[in-house]
Amino acid sequence: MQLQADIKISEYSVVPKRISEKELQQKNLLLSLSIFQDEIEAAIIDLTNYSVYAVYGYASYQRKFSPNEYVFIINDFVHRYHLYNITFKMIEIIYSSPHFTFCPTEFFLSEHKQELLQFTHPIDANEIVLTNDFNDIKIIYSIHKNIYQNLLQLFPSARLYHSATAMLHILFYHPVLIHSKLWIHIHPDYIEVIAKNQKQFLFYNTFDTQSSLDVLYYVLFCIEQLELTPKETDVYISGNVSMQHSIIQLLQKYVHTVQFVHHHPKLHILPTDAHLLTQYYFITLNHSLCVSSQENTKAEK
Repeated sequence: MQLQADIKISEYSVVPKRISEKELQQKNLLLSLSIFQDEIEAAIIDLTNYSVYAVYGYASYQRKFSPNEYVFIINDFVHRYHLYNITFKMIEIIYSSPHFTFCPTEFFLSEHKQELLQFTHPIDANEIVLTNDFNDIKIIYSIHKNIYQNLLQLFPSARLYHSATAMLHILFYHPVLIHSKLWIHIHPDYIEVIAKNQKQFLFYNTFDTQSSLDVLYYVLFCIEQLELTPKETDVYISGNVSMQHSIIQLLQKYVHTVQFVHHHPKLHILPTDAHLLTQYYFITLNHSLCVSSQENTKAEK
């Protein structure tokens, strides 16, 4: 099996230009790995001062990855960037499963998690059901067994988060989004939409998209479902899209403002790089800082 020609590869690294591989091994490193439905991203970050040493990405702009293709692509990704040769203090994996649901923690019983998920999504024998927690919410989701076993073999100590969990952490604890209501993360073939009202979680869902008009339709649909007014709604955007993209220009005609999110102020990008200073690789780069903020907040109470 070979990497398909339609997969775009992106790389940003200061190794070995500014930091030698030997110096890198002496750092207190985090590997943040995001496995989206049509993208894979990884960031190597120093946990001591949150310096970003490398960001890598694969993206498919014509289709989503199949379960069998996922395993090959993940392995190719790990070997291409020699991630198995680096000692990491912490590894977090963000996984975007299309099969997910939410349940209040007080009503959740672990032995019923599969039944709860099957209320909203059919799952088969090749999937296993996992959970995450965010405040009083239980996020229930499935992952293909082959993908899960492959990730466990590669990164046995990793923490696994559903992308909804990651977006909840960021929406509630990122200083740019802490006062926002609606945030859209744009992927090549789908979008993730999440909303809150002050400290109350309102909505999360994913929508398949093939054009900028699809994105506009689903954003306006979500605004309507949330009983907001388009011309009074600020929409925050992240993802590997530029301000000149037709999606942004369309949205600007219908909503109050369209604002790109910015990386966490504690995140330190070593050289100036336009792709890393705004909305690019946003979830991958910002999630761990927001998890730390949540943990610190809990510790203070």
